[in-house]
Amino acid sequence: MNTLKLLAAATALVLIAGPAAAVTVKNTSNAEITLGVNWGNKTKVETVAAGKSVSFECKDGCGVTGPWGFSWMAKGDDVIPTDGKSLVTYMDGKKPDSE
Repeated sequence: MNTLKLLAAATALVLIAGPAAAVTVKNTSNAEITLGVNWGNKTKVETVAAGKSVSFECKDGCGVTGPWGFSWMAKGDDVIPTDGKSLVTYMDGKKPDSE
C-alpha cells in the first residue's frame, strides 16, 4: 500500500512540474550557423550544423541573436526557423546609408 502511495505522489509531482519550456532554432540552410542566447544574467553561444536544430530552456524568456539581423525575444516552446539569411528588410529594399 505504501508503494502505491509513493508511486501516486511521484506521478503527481511529474504532472505538476510539467515539461521544460524549450526554444528550438532550426537551421534550414546548407551551412553551419552561430547564435547567441541571452537570459539576462548569463549568455551562451550555440553552433547549429546545417540542417540541424538546437533547443535550450527558455521558460521565462530569453533573447536569441543569430544571422537574421536582430535579437528574437523568445519564450516557452517557440520554434525559430532560419536559412542563415537576414530577416531584416527595408521598405525600399536598400540598407540605409551609414553616417
